[in-house]
Amino acid sequence: MAGRFSAHLNKGQWLLSGAVNDGMSTKAELFIWHKPKGNLQLGIGLLSQPKTARWMVNYELRQQKGTVPSLTVGVGLQEVGVGNPGVFATANWALTPFIKTPSSLYLGVGRRITARGKSLDEGWVPLFGASAQVAKGISATVQMDGRKWHGIVSVKVGDVRLGLFALKFKALGLIAGWQEGR
Repeated sequence: MAGRFSAHLNKGQWLLSGAVNDGMSTKAELFIWHKPKGNLQLGIGLLSQPKTARWMVNYELRQQKGTVPSLTVGVGLQEVGVGNPGVFATANWALTPFIKTPSSLYLGVGRRITARGKSLDEGWVPLFGASAQVAKGISATVQMDGRKWHGIVSVKVGDVRLGLFALKFKALGLIAGWQEGR
């Protein structure tokens, strides 16, 4: 899979990532993920504005087999840089075996909800993300969170990834991550 700020972990792995961008209403976000065993991943998102924490849970219903994608459902944050709680379902493909370049793609749907489970919108919104290695250790990612498009260009140094995050392809910020054993 292309190196990215992914919450798709192997059993026992940890991921720590964060972003700082004045264009985000949260201003700064820090995420801690862990996959203790099986298909369950647990995480917490710490938001600068408002000063709050959001618990996150992902469950991989099935792993990718050939061209058939993995399927993941979760509860956590919906919409980059805003901090709204949400639910989602995605189909995820590691494209590397097919195009011979480290890359990945996901498609899905998400819905913003209140902490009590009530919908913040009228319905489900589309989710999309694609990531590819454009040069050794350098990845480019485009993501649509249901409302806005975002871009990331990052470089991997050991287990650390550093990059520039373009919220709505306008406001430039920094993003960093550490993933154990990647």
